[in-house]
Amino acid sequence: MNVLITGGLGFIGSNLAEKCVEEGHNVTLLSKSKDKINNIEKIKGDVVLILKDIKDIGPEVSEKDYIFHCASTVDNYNIHEEPFKDVDVNCTGTISLLEACRKHNPRVRIVYTSTFFVNGNLENLPATPESPCNPQGIYPATKLAAEHFCKIYNQVFNMNSVIARFTNVFGPKEERENKKKAAFNYLMNLAIQDKDIPIYSEGDFVRDYIYVKDAVSGLLKLAEKGEKGETYYVGRGEGVKFRDLMQIVLEEAGSGKLKFIDPPEFHNRVGIADYYCDNAPLKSLGWEPKMSLRQGIKQTILSYKNE
Repeated sequence: MNVLITGGLGFIGSNLAEKCVEEGHNVTLLSKSKDKINNIEKIKGDVVLILKDIKDIGPEVSEKDYIFHCASTVDNYNIHEEPFKDVDVNCTGTISLLEACRKHNPRVRIVYTSTFFVNGNLENLPATPESPCNPQGIYPATKLAAEHFCKIYNQVFNMNSVIARFTNVFGPKEERENKKKAAFNYLMNLAIQDKDIPIYSEGDFVRDYIYVKDAVSGLLKLAEKGEKGETYYVGRGEGVKFRDLMQIVLEEAGSGKLKFIDPPEFHNRVGIADYYCDNAPLKSLGWEPKMSLRQGIKQTILSYKNE
């Protein structure tokens, strides 16, 4: 298969690229810059890298069988200094991709990578495609808008998009010094350094974490078998208290100490309390997560130590 991955040097994009190369696909990566080029060190000779802003995409989509649209902003904090950035990347960027496909490759299968943040705080769990969406910030609001753009192009131009809503994804290649984007990986890195690990609200909230390789296998399954226009949650489908998750980190790292703190006011305004998803629709396609949380944490810690 001919595969294009936008945001191909990022956390999920680069892990997906490795898997696609392993499976023998012809892989093209689109990235705005080379800032994260080290993420494809093992496969850089096996992929084509195109340096281009997602808003300028065009004929690069031609003759592709699958397009995984991973180019995106990644957190709620742009609202402070760059409130239009999320709109620029997530909305304008997604429409640019859809327009390029409409003109050059209208039947290509597009897998759009979205986020559980589009739901906001739900009264009833697990989250399903029928759950209400009440995003708490501009970032998830623009991700939800981009989901709708994909569905609208399906309807108006008979295109072929499917939506993948990720829960919390963790694992190797994720930034480990960015607590805004990758809090769990950031906290694992503190544990490795035997530092205090700040945890909001005594870690009593519930999350749905999934190892990146399982998330990648979910994307590939959706490319192959996902139903056009449908939304699928890519998560383990089980809630775990964050405090218990961090206890596993301490055990696997052999160092670190939890320090419970009060969350800042901005977190209270945009954060999500308990969350886990219903992944049955994805499982019905023949997908299963293979990595336990402990195994995933162990692999992530080992990868950071080896760096």
